Amino acid sequence: MDWNSLIYFPVLKTKDAELRAISAVDTSYRRRMLPVYEITKSRITKKNSLGDIVKRLEQIKNIQGDLPYILDVTTDAKQKNAQIESILSPINGYESWKDWLDLNCSSHIVPMIHINFELDEDLSEAKSFVSSVTSKYQKMALRLPADLEGDEYEDIINTVTSELRGSRLYVLLDEGCVRDKVKSEGLAVVADSYQKAFDKISSMPNSGEWLERIVCVAGSFPYLVSQEGKGDEHGKFEIYEHSLFVSLKHNRPGLQFGDFASINVKQIEMRGGTFVPRIDFGTDTTFYYYRKRRNAGSYIWCAKKVVADSIYSTNHSWGDIEIKSASEDTPSGISPSFWISVRACNYMIRRVKLLSA
Repeated sequence: MDWNSLIYFPVLKTKDAELRAISAVDTSYRRRMLPVYEITKSRITKKNSLGDIVKRLEQIKNIQGDLPYILDVTTDAKQKNAQIESILSPINGYESWKDWLDLNCSSHIVPMIHINFELDEDLSEAKSFVSSVTSKYQKMALRLPADLEGDEYEDIINTVTSELRGSRLYVLLDEGCVRDKVKSEGLAVVADSYQKAFDKISSMPNSGEWLERIVCVAGSFPYLVSQEGKGDEHGKFEIYEHSLFVSLKHNRPGLQFGDFASINVKQIEMRGGTFVPRIDFGTDTTFYYYRKRRNAGSYIWCAKKVVADSIYSTNHSWGDIEIKSASEDTPSGISPSFWISVRACNYMIRRVKLLSA
């Protein structure tokens, strides 16, 4: 496995829209990606009242095959169940997480190291977890905010890496959705946090022995698209995570790019037919959308507008095929979830192309 060939790190919850999107990305692009899967509970049914997370893991395995991925679990209260709560418990060196990995996962995955200061103040349980699994995995991952103090990074990372014996560490600096902060404080302020964190971590003693890559993770897809794009039927808005990465990448060859694959961090649950049909498409730096209320044209109208737009260009992907089909009056899907998948599929392909250039 050539780990240096991995250039894009999308963070995906294991909900239907995200899984459908990444499964539709051609393997030639997915070979350049190291996705971070946040396992969520599966769809609850009469036969699956718990929302068994093993079902989600089986979906991941079917998508990834022999391709590596980072495995995490969600901390979103709406997407957790008793299994996830158990995994996040630090008791006995995160025993439930370790046992679950041993039972369900092969050695080509990259497990997330969980940090819980409330229940594991001195990180002795996290340290015990690393010690117990480091011989099995080539790589491990640690996800931290980008705005900690320098000594906090040292304390956490020194504790974790003291038990790494040959394994190497991906450090994910994750500030979630940065749109509001960029708009209120400016891109430079947000970038400064990532810059200080990157410089601190990369300059730690012996980092060459344990540090695989530092990944800048951020999202900016808006919660209310029409409000952000300033148009009810048509609008645009900047992809701030792209601008952030460009500002950070200069003179930092070890920095990698991660995001939320154009999916809002605070995901909206559409209920009772409240949604307005919308199709989004993007360039490297900007998202555009067409939107039409269902009594006036819906997805077919949106797709016709997209393909007629001079800014739109096709990658001949599954997502683009679906847009073309809808523009020809035969949409395959008429739900927001389906069109989120179309957008995310096209977005991830564009990111890989851009980062490969």
